[in-house]
Amino acid sequence: MELDELKQAWQTLDARLKKQNELQLAELRERKFDRVKASLRLLGHGQTVQILLGIIIAGFVLPLWEMLNAPTPLLVASVIFTLYGVAIIVAAGVVLGHIAQIDRSLAVLELQQRLLRLRKAYIISGMVAGLPWWLLWMVPPMVVASLQNAQNGSEGLPAWLWICIGTGLIGLLGTWGFILWARKPGREALATRVEDGLAGGSLRKAQAELDALKHYTEE
Repeated sequence: MELDELKQAWQTLDARLKKQNELQLAELRERKFDRVKASLRLLGHGQTVQILLGIIIAGFVLPLWEMLNAPTPLLVASVIFTLYGVAIIVAAGVVLGHIAQIDRSLAVLELQQRLLRLRKAYIISGMVAGLPWWLLWMVPPMVVASLQNAQNGSEGLPAWLWICIGTGLIGLLGTWGFILWARKPGREALATRVEDGLAGGSLRKAQAELDALKHYTEE
């Protein structure tokens, strides 16, 4: 009887410890996920601002499309900025869609995979929004110079604008080339640092929380 009682006591203690561990894991999971959502909420706010910016840009230049008799430089500029506005709206929308797929009911591994897809979408969104500005900032002065040429009957752009265009192209190609160069085999550590920089602090914090939770569940 004493041996049976001892076995029963050990079984009861083991069940209690297991239950306590499950409760602690559930509590830890809730805390970690709340922190993940807080980080992603900040990320979502940024994408919402990007959508609003795209709407403002597209809405500001879209009326020029109705002015078919407008000078050609204005029409070209309106097309460029409208396409840019639509592009950043779509890119931000994709990111928000990935954020919406991060659900607390999912397993940790699935959450990590979805966060990885979100990270890739966010990096692409940042490139879509940022890289074109190597050249986009020169569109307004080019329009002004073209309109002045039309009034004066002259042709060609000022030398300083050509220098700016060349510099912008070098910057754009150089940035894109560096990203591709960093992603080649043998430079994994550099590629990770570059992507971490492009991903931003919010995603890094969210990834760290999920990594800590996974580590705890595997112990």
